[in-house]
Amino acid sequence: MRKTIIAVGALGLALLTAGCGNEDTTKPTTSAAPGAASAEAKADKPQEPKTVEAAKALAQKEYDTYAAGDWKGAWDLWTKEGKAAITRDEYARLHTECKTITGLTFEITGARLEGEDKAVVNFKRSIAAGMSEIRYEDGQWRYQPDAESMADYAKGVDKVIAEGQASGRCQK
Repeated sequence: MRKTIIAVGALGLALLTAGCGNEDTTKPTTSAAPGAASAEAKADKPQEPKTVEAAKALAQKEYDTYAAGDWKGAWDLWTKEGKAAITRDEYARLHTECKTITGLTFEITGARLEGEDKAVVNFKRSIAAGMSEIRYEDGQWRYQPDAESMADYAKGVDKVIAEGQASGRCQK
């Protein structure tokens, strides 16, 4: 937002001062297209390629961050939908109060694109295996939490922790 304001302010200043001083007729003048300032602000983030390799790279980064116990760092790699389901702090609290196994790394065993904005990445971790959905949003690949996790987040962290403690799945 701040960069957009600065870009719009700079554009306005350039337009106001364009008529002042010496006129240089050797250079053609052009006006900025509507939305140019917001396009400049979005240019800060490089566009990732829409390839299976780029999606796998994001998945591996998510898995490595999660395995290291960096809950907030893992959340930072999520889709907008995932982030809307649980806050960064609540996600970290969930995994801190309901101890999650760390240190066991994930190995990607396969991946495929399903359209140009979605990838499916298969993994194994110790004796478990699974799959993750990776989505392309705003020029970046992002991790989408699975449906079961999203349903848990909708219950609220306190309830998920209480259910986990009652079932023995979650220990402090």
